[in-house]
Amino acid sequence: MTNIFELFNMVDSNEKERQDKENQKKQAEAEKKAKQQEELQKKVDAANAVYGPKEAPKAPAPKKEVADAFKPDEETVIRFMGDSLPVVDFFSPEELAEGLLVKKKDQDPVRQPLTGEMLRARMEKEYPELVKNHTDVVFLKKKNIIVIVMKAKPKGAPNQDRNHFRSSLYPLPFTLLQQFIAIAKEYGKHSLEVHGDIYYMTNTQQYVLDIPSQRVERYQVEVTETIFDLADRFSDGMKLLEIHSHHTMPPTPSSLDDQSERSPGMCYAIIGHTQKFFPDMTARMFVNEEIGHQPLNLTDLFETPFSELPEYDLHKIEVIK
Repeated sequence: MTNIFELFNMVDSNEKERQDKENQKKQAEAEKKAKQQEELQKKVDAANAVYGPKEAPKAPAPKKEVADAFKPDEETVIRFMGDSLPVVDFFSPEELAEGLLVKKKDQDPVRQPLTGEMLRARMEKEYPELVKNHTDVVFLKKKNIIVIVMKAKPKGAPNQDRNHFRSSLYPLPFTLLQQFIAIAKEYGKHSLEVHGDIYYMTNTQQYVLDIPSQRVERYQVEVTETIFDLADRFSDGMKLLEIHSHHTMPPTPSSLDDQSERSPGMCYAIIGHTQKFFPDMTARMFVNEEIGHQPLNLTDLFETPFSELPEYDLHKIEVIK
């Protein structure tokens, strides 16, 4: 069909302007993607130069963080899993002021300064998920709050009625899974794993996918972001899921995953075969040391993008029994 502009060999200025804008947009998107690919390739090349086929040198020792001294007072609030708990629920005013009375064998009781470990041990009686070596207790002096942080331990693929699974907060938005898979696919092109965490922010009532600072390798990924930065950024957040990728390998938990993913009640997921259009995925929850890991149904963990039927006349489909 010929329009009036073509008929008289005229130029539709509006149409030309629209096409120019569209071409500019496409060019900008292509340049942005090319820049991202270039930056990622530089990271991969740099990693290969250090951790390539030759024997990998030891990583430099991490800088020691100077944490705020653990000195809560009667006004201090504990932030844990979206709840704000008064510190006086766990320490008496006398203990806050003078320290914990500790008795050693054949010795008189003496006062010792309070520590985060002392708080963790007392809270564990009520919150069994706060197991030692999987929990950090961070005191933020400026905010006068204590943040309980569930550690993300190193993950890895094989070399060739109180828990986090709260029904009111699940299933998680599918868009967050979609975002992580996109990231995992990009790093999967270079056979690299990647880690992410999903939080629920109680102050905004929104879900957030966080990609913390991390060191990624072919068979392992380790979060390197300091616990103090995480506590400060997510003092109002509830970590609901730890997720990592196994690039071209299946999403089968490795022995390192089994050792690392042991926070009672925490949900864990693995994305594997990222080269496939629809990657494979497994999910589980660590119950406790006695029961171990429990598989999770993916439809309980994430919203499905296929739940709503499109507006088509399905009466034309004849079912033959």
